[in-house]
Amino acid sequence: MRVVWNELTPKDRYLVRMIRPLSFAEMGYVTHLYLPLIGPDSHALYQLLAHELEERSGASAEGTHRSLMLITSLPLDRLLGARERLEAMGLLEVRRRENRDGDYFYEYLLKPPLSPGQFFQEEVWSVMLLNKVERPRYEQLRSRYADRQGADLDEKYPYEENVTKRFYEVYHTLSASELDIRPGSETERFLSQMQTSYPAPPMQTEYQAEASSALDLSFIRMHLPSNANAPAVLGAENIEFIYKILHFYQMSSWQMGQELRDWKLFDAAGQLDRQALRKRCREKYVDGVLQRDSVSLPPAEDLSPGTVPETGSVSFFRVCRQFSPLIVLEQAVGGRVSKIYLERAETLIFQDGLPAEVANALLLYTLRETNMELPQAFIETIRDSWKAKQVSTVEEAVRVILARTEARQQAAAAADEAKTKRQEAAHSPRRKAGKAILQDKLPASVQRQLEREQAQAQEKMPLDKPKSKRTVMDDPELKALFESLREPDRGGEE
Repeated sequence: MRVVWNELTPKDRYLVRMIRPLSFAEMGYVTHLYLPLIGPDSHALYQLLAHELEERSGASAEGTHRSLMLITSLPLDRLLGARERLEAMGLLEVRRRENRDGDYFYEYLLKPPLSPGQFFQEEVWSVMLLNKVERPRYEQLRSRYADRQGADLDEKYPYEENVTKRFYEVYHTLSASELDIRPGSETERFLSQMQTSYPAPPMQTEYQAEASSALDLSFIRMHLPSNANAPAVLGAENIEFIYKILHFYQMSSWQMGQELRDWKLFDAAGQLDRQALRKRCREKYVDGVLQRDSVSLPPAEDLSPGTVPETGSVSFFRVCRQFSPLIVLEQAVGGRVSKIYLERAETLIFQDGLPAEVANALLLYTLRETNMELPQAFIETIRDSWKAKQVSTVEEAVRVILARTEARQQAAAAADEAKTKRQEAAHSPRRKAGKAILQDKLPASVQRQLEREQAQAQEKMPLDKPKSKRTVMDDPELKALFESLREPDRGGEE
C-alpha cells in the first residue's frame, strides 16, 4: 500500500515557475484535449498553478501544499495523484531543491500543452481520447482544430517564396558607433547594474512542447501480468534489453507494455524470458503485425533505396547516430526487410553486443562494398576485426574503414606496378651478372628455317656494295697478248 506521507506532506513548500507564457488558445487545448485524459482534479490543479503565476516574472510566491489542499478541496493523496497525471502528460515538471542545511522545497515548472496537430499525432493519446469521449465528440474536436484553408492553399497554390525582410535590410541606417559599448564606460556599468538588480526571467519564447519518447518504466510495470516478478523483470539487465528492443524496432513504452501483458513470456519464477520476447517481436515484424511508432524519413541524399551515404561523410555520421539498424536497412531497401536481413542486423545488437551506431556503420559499409547485399561471411569478418580493435564509436569505425580502403588501394597499385614490370621484362633481353640467360629453345623446324634464311642472305651480294677495280694484268691470257704486242716486229730479217 502506498504511503503518501512518505512522499509529500502538507507543510512541504512549493514554488511555481513557467517555461514560457501560456496563451488563451493553449488553455483551451488543455480543456478540450487533456481534460478527458487527466480528469477534473488535474485540470483544476493546472488552472490554479497557471493563474498563480506572475506573467511578467514567470514565477509565483512561495506557498505550502496545505494551501493547495484547501483551495482545491482535495486530500493529499488525490492532490498527489492529480500532480502525477500532469507530469505524465508533459504539462508539469517537478524538481526538489535542497540546500546544505537540509531545507528543501518543490519547484513546479509549468509547461504548455501540445498543439492539436502534435496531440493527434500521438497514437496513444489520440486513442485514449477516442475511448473517453467516443466518436461524435471526437469528430467534433477534430473538426474544431482542422485547418481546411491551409490544406486548400497547399493544393491550389503549391509554389511559395519567402519574401520576409531581415533585420539589417530594414534597419540599414544603423552605424557601428551607435551599438558599440566600450568596456568600463558609463553605459556598460549601467547595463551591468540593471542585469544584477533586475535579472530577466528564464522563460523561453521559442519553446515548443514535445511528447516524451523515453522508456516509461511505470507504464510498463502497470501492464505486467500477475505471474510476473515486477522487481526482477525491471532489473538493470532487463531494462537495458527492453530499451534495445524499443530502439531497434522503434516501439513506444505503451506498445512494449502491450507485448509484456502475455503471461507466457515469464517462467515459473516470474522472470522475463528475453529470447522469447525477442523472437515474438521478430516474428510479428516479419508477419507485418508488430505495432511500431511512425519514423520520420531522412533526406533523400542521406539514405534512400539503392543508395547509402559515403563513408565518413556528414550524412554517414548522422544516419549512424540517429536511426536504429532496422530503420537503416528499411530505408536502404525501400520497405520492410526480409527475415534474413532482420536476423543479421539483430545479431549484431543482441548477440554480438555492438553499439547501435557501430552496427549501422558496419551495415552501411557492407551494403556499399557488396552492391546492396549482406553476405554473412563478409559481415562476420569485419565484425571480428572491429571487436579485436575494440571499435566502440562510429568515429573509430570510420577510421578503420578508411585505413582498410587505403591499404587495399596501395596493394592494388603495387600489384599493377609489378605486372607492368613483368610485361616489360618479357619483351627485353634478360641478363644476369653480365651473362646472357639461356632462353628456351625454338622448335627444330623453326630453327632450320632460320638457318636457311641466314645462309641465303650471306650468298647474295648487296647491290650497293662497291666492287674492286680489275686490270689487264690480272688476267693471264690478256697479260700474254699484251706482252707479245710490246715485242719488235722481226718479219724482214732473213
